[in-house]
Amino acid sequence: MTPSRILAGLMLLGLAHAQDSIPAFQRVSGLPHAVVLRRIPVEDPWDLVAALASAQPCEPAPRPCWWNTKDRLGILLQDRNDPDKVVPLAIEPGPNDDCSTRVERFTAQELVLSCVGEKWSTYDNRKFVYDVGARKLVSHSSYAPFLAERVLHGRNGPQFAMTDNQRRLLVDIDPATGEPRVVPVAEVPQPPEEPDVPFGPGGRFHLSKLKDKFQTPYTAVTEGEGPRERIYTLPQTDPKTWQRARPDDAKTYGNIELAEIREEIGPYQVEGGRLWFGKTFYNSEGGTGLGGFGFFDPATASYRLIAPPEIYAWSVSGILVEADGVWLALYRRGEYGDYPGGLLRWDRAAATVQHWDMPWIATGIARSGDAIYMGATDGVVALRGGRITSYFVDRSSAGQYRIVARN
Repeated sequence: MTPSRILAGLMLLGLAHAQDSIPAFQRVSGLPHAVVLRRIPVEDPWDLVAALASAQPCEPAPRPCWWNTKDRLGILLQDRNDPDKVVPLAIEPGPNDDCSTRVERFTAQELVLSCVGEKWSTYDNRKFVYDVGARKLVSHSSYAPFLAERVLHGRNGPQFAMTDNQRRLLVDIDPATGEPRVVPVAEVPQPPEEPDVPFGPGGRFHLSKLKDKFQTPYTAVTEGEGPRERIYTLPQTDPKTWQRARPDDAKTYGNIELAEIREEIGPYQVEGGRLWFGKTFYNSEGGTGLGGFGFFDPATASYRLIAPPEIYAWSVSGILVEADGVWLALYRRGEYGDYPGGLLRWDRAAATVQHWDMPWIATGIARSGDAIYMGATDGVVALRGGRITSYFVDRSSAGQYRIVARN
């Protein structure tokens, strides 16, 4: 995949701050291109600037910029009255040659950058702490980003089991502020094995992990045991229905018979005696599907599937079923990694859809008070009053972890 196509995908992850050139940093760095990643006023007449100088130009915002070993990140003070006057606090090369960087947090005291590779490899966050008054860099460190591997339902509200693949943290929601916080616990609960989920009258139906004749695992609803066990597999979309619903995807095939539709039961929730779930499918290398969600109804021993157009091209990564609506986090599973598709709410009475752009992939959804919270592949996301706020786990210079808002 070419860098331009990768950046087109990474555009979903960018934060929309305008980039302007900074010729003074070009001269300081000796590189032909230099752009401002973020700018904030700190003391009159100085702005604090995070800038990137490189041999190749950055593409227009909001796409992130490649920050490779030959490029230079600058943390600079720039005189508002004389833009040619800059005072460098730090000038640093990129950590490797596979880093598309994004500003996660930028304040008058610290800068945190993330690093994502061409094939969605995730590298350590880079943190710079500086003293503007003393005109110097205080510290430079790196740490692995945390993902929310599971949403837990605690006694006082949702909790998020976070991991960086070496250590684990527990995050909950402060009832006084609605802000996520790291909980000091001796041990974070391990995610349980995939359960055999009972539902329906007497719990006679189960969501079970099975294997087909090729020993490929799949998920289906089952009833009974042993020779009397009945298996209710998820109905697959008819190729012609898929072709009508997803013409852009269908036209990539010379013959629609070459398209392998393999839709599966993804995230689920038992509500009202029914098993609700979102569909998931691999959308690359010949694999495809039609997005949707729905439930298995024990009264009729059958599936009911719902597929508004807004979900046609997407798999579901998280689901929350409430009395008046269904919340669905969307993403696309592809050869070069997974791509976020935002958050969708389906109104159960009106059968209408509301959508929020969200450049993070949710791993689970929960409610606390009047807000919706999502564990994500790189932190926690909140929807309050129609506004999305994202948080990530940060590490202090002393090695302590906290969760802070992106800005």
